[in-house]
Amino acid sequence: MTQQQKDLAGKVAVITGGASGFGKATATTLVARGAKVVLGDISQKNGDQVVEELNKKAGTKVAVFQFCNVIHYKDNIALFQLAEKEFGGVDIAFLNAGTGKGWDSAFTELDDEVDESVFDINVMGVVKGTKVAILHLAKRGGGVIINTSSIAGFSSSMQSSAYSASKHAVVGWTRGFDILPEIANIRVNAVCPTLVSTTGFVPNSMDDKRVSPFFKNGVKMPTTTEETVVQVVMKFIDDESLNGETLMALPHGKIEAQPRPTFPEGFTTPEYLEELKAAHPDNVQYYKDMLKEALERYEKSQ
Repeated sequence: MTQQQKDLAGKVAVITGGASGFGKATATTLVARGAKVVLGDISQKNGDQVVEELNKKAGTKVAVFQFCNVIHYKDNIALFQLAEKEFGGVDIAFLNAGTGKGWDSAFTELDDEVDESVFDINVMGVVKGTKVAILHLAKRGGGVIINTSSIAGFSSSMQSSAYSASKHAVVGWTRGFDILPEIANIRVNAVCPTLVSTTGFVPNSMDDKRVSPFFKNGVKMPTTTEETVVQVVMKFIDDESLNGETLMALPHGKIEAQPRPTFPEGFTTPEYLEELKAAHPDNVQYYKDMLKEALERYEKSQ
């Protein structure tokens, strides 16, 4: 273990989208580092297989799986409660489930269900997962939440307008939790990969009947690797200085922070900034009180 890596023995991670791709790769790395993992996914078959592989290799129970459709609170709650039941609590949440289907939808049929799906999974899955994760991590004394966004969370094109909008939302949601460490000792960050070479995400996400010339003509996008994505996730776990950060997993193993946008000149004044600073302790206490009420409601409801 290097000086930068935490000792993860006794730590418990919940991973959505954990039956394949980034989720599976991260689960494998976490178990190798001594953590226990609870995997949620809509693929029961793949999830059961991953858990069997991890437990067999470890020679003991280090992983469990449960079906989880992240668009539903009940599934998110059941997943985190399973972690408490099996391993005693949750320290790490990797909210990784996502979809690319419906990503190029500007001129498709006017279908509520189809058009809402990419936002339900990519955005509301993260929002609902975060809210449940905060309650469980707070009971544990703190931890870290990592959301999967995308390089598309900072750019857009006609080929991916809906998908990009959903990933922009994940970035905004993530950056909004900058004072959460002071409230509950919980950090929230987002991993933002470019296209990953091993997942086949783009072709698998498309409607075979509708493929734009951009992709049909074989335009090759630079790709990163699954290993680079996992490195970013583990960096968020190990480096406690990272909070509200959006780190891009780029080609050639490069990891780079996407700077937050700055406000235009004149948007704030020195007086306004001083007022914000003075109000900060009261603001933190306000949210501590809200968290306490939320925990009490949650416990009563369960």
